[in-house]
Amino acid sequence: MKYALLFGLFILQFTGYSQSPDEKSNSEKADDKFLLTIFLKHDQSMTLNEVEEIRMDQGFYENLPPEGVSVVNWFVVMGLGQVVVLELPASKLSAVNLAIERTAWKAFTTEMYPTYNLYPIVEHKLKNKSKVVLDSTPSSEKANEKLLLTVFLKHDQSMNLNEIEEIRTNQGFYENLPPEGTSVVNWFVVMGLGQMVVLELPSSKLSAVNLAIERTAWKAFKSEIYPTYNLYPIIEYKLKNKSKVNY
Repeated sequence: MKYALLFGLFILQFTGYSQSPDEKSNSEKADDKFLLTIFLKHDQSMTLNEVEEIRMDQGFYENLPPEGVSVVNWFVVMGLGQVVVLELPASKLSAVNLAIERTAWKAFTTEMYPTYNLYPIVEHKLKNKSKVVLDSTPSSEKANEKLLLTVFLKHDQSMNLNEIEEIRTNQGFYENLPPEGTSVVNWFVVMGLGQMVVLELPSSKLSAVNLAIERTAWKAFKSEIYPTYNLYPIIEYKLKNKSKVNY
């Protein structure tokens, strides 16, 4: 009886150890997704109608995003083109690349960057923690019109991250950006470029945002600012895969 009990405990222990790596692996795989920022840059030798005709002929909307991939943002960044942020498992990276090469080339010139969400990391430092999720109503139909602004804070690689952080802290970056009355939509690190911050604000706050950047971000970053609008609600009906996630 004693040996039978010991044998049973041994089997239970062995089973527990044999299962735990699988369980760990599954839990890691569940969160094995990353963000990808895609710049679809306009070719101004073509009109918008000509660009749209190429996209339709090449099956752009049927293939991007591929199945298993979700849209985080799909914006028009005026002066640059379209900026699309996708969430995808690593196994879908080749599918996204093929979709771009097969259906977006000729209509756009493209750039792609691995990306991660910086907002949860810096939120505790921000004086103004206002954060919004954009709704699905096209901006032209909103009763209270607000402006979207994309701010690129490009890294100066003559400084390391600690030096940049010291400058930001000394200049009051986190206390002043975003200003009061302004909300963060997304705050991402676009690897290879720097930080990409999308803000929602009334037009009356435009000067306050510009001053906050000039006073607290210059010297730490090279900045670019673009008026932006949310393209996703306008094109959602065209997309075969309508999967959408919020950050």
